[in-house]
Amino acid sequence: MKKTKLLSIVGLMSCSLLLFACGKNENKPANANKENTKVEEKAEEKPEAEAVSLADWEGEWNNMGGYLDREEVQGAFKTLAEKEKTDEATAKAAYLEKRACEFDGLKIEGDKITFLSTFPSEGGDVKGEGTYKFVEAKEVPHGNMTLSWNVFEAEGDGAPYKYLLMMPIHGEEALTHFHMRYGNDKDELLAKEGWFPTFVKPTSTNDQIIDEITE
Repeated sequence: MKKTKLLSIVGLMSCSLLLFACGKNENKPANANKENTKVEEKAEEKPEAEAVSLADWEGEWNNMGGYLDREEVQGAFKTLAEKEKTDEATAKAAYLEKRACEFDGLKIEGDKITFLSTFPSEGGDVKGEGTYKFVEAKEVPHGNMTLSWNVFEAEGDGAPYKYLLMMPIHGEEALTHFHMRYGNDKDELLAKEGWFPTFVKPTSTNDQIIDEITE
């Protein structure tokens, strides 16, 4: 009887140690630099090919770049410059280049996407539209982490870009957004460094944009 109790106690202690070790590993901070970490929280998730479609990004989206010249957010670039130990003009120019995009709005309905000249709510011109199908998920080394892109290819000849690269929607706890790339050369898009056009919910506030810039 005593031997049985002793074995039970030893077993419980072993389970506790294993759980503690798992907890430590899960909470261990990543050894990536800040930009790699931001780009993004969900970059390492591997989407299942059969589960991915453009409809996963359904809705209307604003280009984050469309907020960056607002007077209300200019103070964010001073903070960014201080963090990066550079001057404000240089910090802003680099950030604008990273978020650069040819269109300011997206409307996604099913597998169809419409590219707009302004935020959707502003009723701008349609710059192009097309239907896209998911073709593959690609993993790309990026600093100390791996980025996972969902690759979509246009169906037919009417779309303005042959390929779209999409990251999953994330940041719901602060600023709901996703990163994308667009163009006609898939390999070039995957290899490109430092270019992350970003789209946010139309309900996003200036304060949320500021926090994203300065994080």
